[in-house]
Amino acid sequence: MEQLEYVNEFAAKHPDKFVVAKSPSEVRELVATTNKTIIIHSIEGARQLVNSQEDAHFWAAQGVSFMTLIHLRDHELGTSAIKPGFVMKLINMRGAIKKNSKRGGLTELGKQTILWLAKAGIMTDITHMSDAAREDALDFMEAHDIPPISTHDLYRPIQNHPRGISKEQIIRIYKNKGFVSLPISGISLMPYHPKPPYDTMLDTLSCHCQGSIDSYRFTYEEMKKHIESNYQRITGDSLLSFHELTEKEKVALSIGFQSDFNGWLNHSRPRYGDKGCFEIEKEDTSNPIELDGMPHPGYLIHQWQYLENQGVDLEPIKRNSERFLQLWDYFIQNREER
Repeated sequence: MEQLEYVNEFAAKHPDKFVVAKSPSEVRELVATTNKTIIIHSIEGARQLVNSQEDAHFWAAQGVSFMTLIHLRDHELGTSAIKPGFVMKLINMRGAIKKNSKRGGLTELGKQTILWLAKAGIMTDITHMSDAAREDALDFMEAHDIPPISTHDLYRPIQNHPRGISKEQIIRIYKNKGFVSLPISGISLMPYHPKPPYDTMLDTLSCHCQGSIDSYRFTYEEMKKHIESNYQRITGDSLLSFHELTEKEKVALSIGFQSDFNGWLNHSRPRYGDKGCFEIEKEDTSNPIELDGMPHPGYLIHQWQYLENQGVDLEPIKRNSERFLQLWDYFIQNREER
């Protein structure tokens, strides 16, 4: 509550530039009538926050649009994905010392929490879940017609560890009207024991700097190919080609992005210079993100400019704001029917 109030007060102190929106209709009105940065509340980690339907309604009243059910540690709602590395094991020592077969997945309380949140009009984010918890969540949400979102997990064929989502899980998410977002961090999206086809592709790339914006681009484009090549399974229409899909149908296939700007996580390294992969040439006019990496949120504009200049199709990302609002609206309109 202190964090939410801090953000609310910050927006109130700078009303010419920032505003907090608590519903999809407020967002749409603000987009149409202002140029302000629109802030929407969400919560990463639902541990001890939702113990009843009343609790879920309380958070909805604060304007919370979605909750990431499980964060970095196993707890009463289920088990967390443990990324490779000593630090991640140290953070989730309770889970790290157990064999996967004994860790379990989503608990009954975790499933009930998803339902409580849906009844309050709040979306559930399945990011950070262990493989078992993610499968349990997808099964439960499919059975109850609750669209899942994944805001900053990775792509298992390239980042082949527990934080990666498999190709089949991605199809399941979109079939159940949800969507997937990737972190913009090139560090997070560095390849990790990628599947053989992707390993071969990476070996053939020229001027590719792992850990830089190149890692984001490679993962985004490969996941985009996977989603668009499986549009018939997702939409259930085997007669259309992808290019014949309506804009509404393409919005349903959108891909989000997430930054995780929290003062702790490293983002993209530079492509050039001492911390990059290539030497800086004289009179170089490279995009700032190639020279500095991603040091702060002000560089987001440089990321998208660079990718557009490289011919990357960003339309799925541009469509995702609309998809987010559509889903949030869907949850609010159907909350009492759960």
